[in-house]
Amino acid sequence: MTVQEAFEEITDKRIDRCKKHLLSDILMIVFLGVLCGYKSIEEIHFNAELSEETLKKYLKLENGIPGSDTILRVLARIESKQFEKIFVKYARETFSGNLPENEVIAIDGKTIRHSEYDPNPGSNKPHKASHVVSAWAHSMGLCFGQVKTEEKSNEITAIPELLELLDLKGVIVTIDAMGCQKKIVEKITEKQSDYVISLKGNQERIHEDAEGLFSHELDEKYCERYKIQHVEGQTVIGHGRIEKRNCYLCTNLSWLKEKDDWANLNGIGMLICERTQKKTGEKSVERRYFLTSLTDAGKAAASLRAHWSIENNLHWVLDVLLCEDSCLVRKDNAAQNLNIIRKFVLNILKQVDFSDVVKSKNLPLSHKQKLCDKREDCLQRVLNYL
Repeated sequence: MTVQEAFEEITDKRIDRCKKHLLSDILMIVFLGVLCGYKSIEEIHFNAELSEETLKKYLKLENGIPGSDTILRVLARIESKQFEKIFVKYARETFSGNLPENEVIAIDGKTIRHSEYDPNPGSNKPHKASHVVSAWAHSMGLCFGQVKTEEKSNEITAIPELLELLDLKGVIVTIDAMGCQKKIVEKITEKQSDYVISLKGNQERIHEDAEGLFSHELDEKYCERYKIQHVEGQTVIGHGRIEKRNCYLCTNLSWLKEKDDWANLNGIGMLICERTQKKTGEKSVERRYFLTSLTDAGKAAASLRAHWSIENNLHWVLDVLLCEDSCLVRKDNAAQNLNIIRKFVLNILKQVDFSDVVKSKNLPLSHKQKLCDKREDCLQRVLNYL
């Protein structure tokens, strides 16, 4: 399935007499505009007008370039749930065959900041900012799916919905403490996946049990009794600090009353993060706890570390490179649908190779966007890849 074929599967809810432009053409114009680094719909429209002859090589454009108002109306009216499912289908068909063994799929939410608005100024029912829960494949650097929810507190219901859409067999799912719910763990297990899920006070009883277990001196006898493994992580230097991590994993859970309440629970772990500020020498220690189906402390520690790539390589890129939080497109479903298009673009840019054009193995995504904008042969390569 190509991106254009994916767009063609979307239901067009416009009145027939108003369909001056193909829906797939409109969406491809937005996709190509974001691909080439344009931020706003006005910029995307202006660039399309300047590049009309080039675009006609790939799109029908029977009535020329649609206006920016038309593009905005179309983005606002497309059913987001259907668009999400089509994105998941595209990502699965295009990339799932390349998933490495024990790939870490990180699940986390992000709020689209400027998507909040009041359709009737002065009313008591403003449109809340859209919150999107995404699934990110760590080593591949790809987004495999997303589900929209009205606010962060609704992640608990959105995560099972997202899990249902994904093919997760053989992967390791990581989620922060918001997703530490029995039904979510059960759904992950049904999908034949492993999991590593952060544990905090929202699960008070088992969190207290974890604190009690690891509050004891972790000497050899105690670790042997509870089958506690210890892995000393790498020392990481960055952001003005030195961070050292130690991971402990208990796999003897015969003492835990709640063990059978959590599907496929094989271990309770603790991660100790020791941070030293380079300038001041100030030190701090943080203890975090987690539940996991894994029985190997090294694999659990690596999964916890990998989870944060969704913040650095997806959320940060959407905000900084693709300017999502500063975008003022927000009417109805427009912000959500534009978010999906950005993820189509991100997945493609992650995969396409321009190393023969620019002698660099790790070309920044912003440079790839410039190549697509300035060189038609590079744009053609992306379209051929699709």
